[in-house]
Amino acid sequence: MEKFMLIFESPFVGQQPSPEEMDQIMGKWMAWIDKLAKAGKYEAGEPLLPTGKIISGANKTVTDAAFAEGKEIIGGYFIINAADYDEAVALCADYPDYDSGGKVIIRQVQKMDMPA
Repeated sequence: MEKFMLIFESPFVGQQPSPEEMDQIMGKWMAWIDKLAKAGKYEAGEPLLPTGKIISGANKTVTDAAFAEGKEIIGGYFIINAADYDEAVALCADYPDYDSGGKVIIRQVQKMDMPA
């Protein structure tokens, strides 16, 4: 079994869903997480806040980053278990935000040999 990171590009840039809409959205997400967990595929995941820090250059300059001001923001991530990319793609078939314009980026986690 391989590990894959699902990176979610948020469809809600520049808009704030109503409390009722947010309840619907979260209900769909929780149902999807529950389905993945019951199948033994979900390992971890978290939503991300729309702000952060960027460290760059040889001087390690730290700047504030307001990611919500971009066209597309990374809204969160999951780590899942799947046999291969085909299975990882299939597990994303019912991603809750496709209809709202959301996207899923799938990246396989590289295995690394760590010294003992």
